[in-house]
Amino acid sequence: MLQEKLPMTPMRLMTGPLLANSYILCEDDCVLVDPAGDVEDILRVLRGRNLRFVVATHMHFDHIWSAKALVDSTGADFLVHRLDWELRDEFLSMAEELGFRPPAPPDRAEFVEDGQTIWHGLRIMHTPGHTPGSISLVGSGFILTGDLLFNGSVGRTDLLASDSRALASSICRIYREIPHHYVVYPGHGPPTTVGAEATGNPFLRASSCSTSS
Repeated sequence: MLQEKLPMTPMRLMTGPLLANSYILCEDDCVLVDPAGDVEDILRVLRGRNLRFVVATHMHFDHIWSAKALVDSTGADFLVHRLDWELRDEFLSMAEELGFRPPAPPDRAEFVEDGQTIWHGLRIMHTPGHTPGSISLVGSGFILTGDLLFNGSVGRTDLLASDSRALASSICRIYREIPHHYVVYPGHGPPTTVGAEATGNPFLRASSCSTSS
């Protein structure tokens, strides 16, 4: 008798210099979102499984800390939005302001677009605001939001190329388009749900979103 296949659940690794969340999703192969930590630790978790894509929700240094090393060692493709790739040098230089040596970006990238499905139903949402090319990734029952939407908070907009109006519009789009029972896996901190943030986020609730957002 065939059993119904259960939805995949992202595996969260809280690692790197600013304790960013990395997420690993696996089916017949694997995707790593926001490689924030040590390469050897990530490879140990993969346990020899094929890494097909390394995806950056945005190009801030704490979210691509080990991207180049992983791409070089596994042959995985690096996926990112073009708008952030074009600002990669400026974004990565921000590490120096916090006393860190900027990581080198991967040598090349493949660009993703809003609405694109990249792997086993995992869909791209372009959600600018924290950075121009910030993306979220929508799966079955969950959304990975990078530094856009957190448990009880929202992303910073006082950084290079950030935009508070775009951030609010992107969050309102999530409240409007993503089912409220979906789990939100953010770039830092613990998970939450779309509904919990839509009704209780102290910075932006769904009731504050205009119909035109």
